[in-house]
Amino acid sequence: MRTSFRARLLLLLLALLAATLLATTLAALRAANDNAESLLRGELATVERVFLQLLLREREQLRERGAVLVQDFGFKEAIASGDRRTMASALANHADRVDADLAVLLEPEGGVIMSTHELAPVLAALQGRVTGADSARSVRFVLDGQVFDAVLLPVEAPDLIGWIGVGRLVDNNLLLELRGLTGADIVLFADGSSALATLPPDLAPAGAGAASLATELREARWLTRSVPLATDAGGTAEALLTVSLEAALADFRRLRLQLVAIGALALLLAGLIALFAARSVTRPIRKLARFAERISDGDYSTRTEIATGTEFDLLAQTLNSMQDTVAEREARIVHQAQHDLLTQLPNRNYISAMFEGEDRRRVPGGRFGMALMALGNLGDLTDLYGSDFSDRCLREAADRLRRSLRRGDLAGRVGDNQLLLFLDDLEPAGLEPALGKFLAAFADPLEVAGVPVVLEPRFGCVFYPQHGASFDELLRRAQIALSRANRGAERFTVYQVGQDEAHLRQIRVANRLREAVEAGAFELLYQPKYSLRQARISSCEALVRWQDEELGPVFPDEFIPIAEQTGMITAISEAVLATALADLAMLREHSDGLAVSVNLSGIDILKPPFIDRVIEQVRESGLPASAVVLEITETAMVEDLELARGHLLRLDAAGLALSIDDFGTGFSSLGQLRALPARELKIDRSLVQPLGDRSEDRQIVASTIDMAHHLGLSVVAEGVENMEIVNHLHAMGCDVLQGYFLARPMPAEALAAWLDEPPAQVAALEHLARG
Repeated sequence: MRTSFRARLLLLLLALLAATLLATTLAALRAANDNAESLLRGELATVERVFLQLLLREREQLRERGAVLVQDFGFKEAIASGDRRTMASALANHADRVDADLAVLLEPEGGVIMSTHELAPVLAALQGRVTGADSARSVRFVLDGQVFDAVLLPVEAPDLIGWIGVGRLVDNNLLLELRGLTGADIVLFADGSSALATLPPDLAPAGAGAASLATELREARWLTRSVPLATDAGGTAEALLTVSLEAALADFRRLRLQLVAIGALALLLAGLIALFAARSVTRPIRKLARFAERISDGDYSTRTEIATGTEFDLLAQTLNSMQDTVAEREARIVHQAQHDLLTQLPNRNYISAMFEGEDRRRVPGGRFGMALMALGNLGDLTDLYGSDFSDRCLREAADRLRRSLRRGDLAGRVGDNQLLLFLDDLEPAGLEPALGKFLAAFADPLEVAGVPVVLEPRFGCVFYPQHGASFDELLRRAQIALSRANRGAERFTVYQVGQDEAHLRQIRVANRLREAVEAGAFELLYQPKYSLRQARISSCEALVRWQDEELGPVFPDEFIPIAEQTGMITAISEAVLATALADLAMLREHSDGLAVSVNLSGIDILKPPFIDRVIEQVRESGLPASAVVLEITETAMVEDLELARGHLLRLDAAGLALSIDDFGTGFSSLGQLRALPARELKIDRSLVQPLGDRSEDRQIVASTIDMAHHLGLSVVAEGVENMEIVNHLHAMGCDVLQGYFLARPMPAEALAAWLDEPPAQVAALEHLARG
């Protein structure tokens, strides 16, 4: 789900404000809590002072009341007389009178005369306090798990006759009094255990120590303060002052609620302000977005104006400028997409679109002609003067065509050196006059870079609707007609119905050929050769065959040129050589010294890596290199004679025999033939088969054989089909015969059987050779 910019902006502003308010509120609440805690800790310090003052007050009251007792004459007289009954009665009465919880009468040396409590645990400490003393003494001690505050007063009559001690228990009343004064609770510990407490029942100490109780109280959010109480007569005493932090913070609850309410109100107000700001920001953005959408849709007719006094005005101006630039650039791009940059003529895409969309509206009667023109010598001019020169020639040619167009005609460029003429309302009868005008335009030489150039245009012509219903179909058939014009001497040719079946067949062969190469779908047949000089079967020629499941039998003269054009010939040649070497190893078991001839493409001869692989394959086969004869056509050397000769010399140095195939069909010179390291020459069947009928052919073959012998070459005649031809060739001194008279091509296994039991023709040839 997509979120609008306005919503994102609003959310961002609200999030920032909410974060700010939250941080502020939390900081305020935290400060309030810290302040409350600080105040409570200060109060606990005050509570400590109040508590100690209470204890001090209790001692002073005991001192004052005890002073009255020691001044009593009857009490002194009882002590002096040793009347224990009177002393006990007076001690008890006076203890009740001063509200004392403990009373004791000591000898001047500290011995206990009588006491209301068993003072054995603290007696030694009390004696230490009165020994050598002559004035009142305060004392605090722990007895039976209780804390007592007492005063010891001397009894004098007038000399010291004893000590009277009165003490008060630090009890719950005192703790409650402190709680009433300060609001703080208190826990009193005696000898490490809790003795008294004012805490609520759920926080009762239950005998816990001061440290553990303080920890529990802190976890329950109570602040504590420990007050050690000094003892003078044994034991330990400690008071733990505590106050509830939660109770104190309850007073701040209203403040917290007010802060939260203020924050919520501020957030609401900020949201309204942010909404207004977001709308004011996004309104021009929406307007600019709609304007940009119109630009993206190709509508450049309107402009946008925004008067906000902000940067959006500049953005609107920039978009207007961009719209103008885009419109101009798009017009230029459309022109470039529809026209050739070199000649400025419409390109193939434009002509195709025009044909598919407008031809029947533009052409009266729904007919027109198309002429595909190529400059036959443009490639030679490129090789001679360079690409820039040929581009200028093509540009001049386009200008001449443009000036020669009739009204309604159109010229365009559809290939590197091909121009297409769209000839409006043209019928076959009017083709020659129409093209004559264009040919006349090229009669005068062009002046390019100071060089006079005569261009040689060729035209392939088609007509709609006779020759096709689509632009691609018409263009393909015009290309077929142009190819025929380039092969012949005609300046233009018209496509004839049915001519593209062969072209379509070539396309199908090319498509199937790659699969055949990858699948190894080729088969080798072998045709034996008979040596008249050796009077035996000396070799056989490996002939490649291809049986395709869709195309049926496809012969080498059909697929080899396509393989050369598509670059697959090398893979075929390598596969053929590998199979021929493997079959030859088997065949030599049936005919010792048998050699095999393998045809090589002229394209392969010019590839150094291929030459390396041929030599390596023969070496790895273990066969004598002389048992492998590589047949090449004389026309294969025409493209680069020096490079081909160098590679052939490498093959010859490796021991492989070379044979010039199809001699008599090419145009190479005898000088070139002499320069090649060939050992054999094959006379083409087109010269051999008519030997029985035409004497002029016999003269050509005889001269060829004589010439080859003078050059040190053996001669193979192919296409030998009857005994009459055999006799003529024998009389001419031909060395090797090959043809249907001897045997038709056969698989390697069949040839092996044939070699074991040769037919009668072989015996006849042996008789002829030995006779």
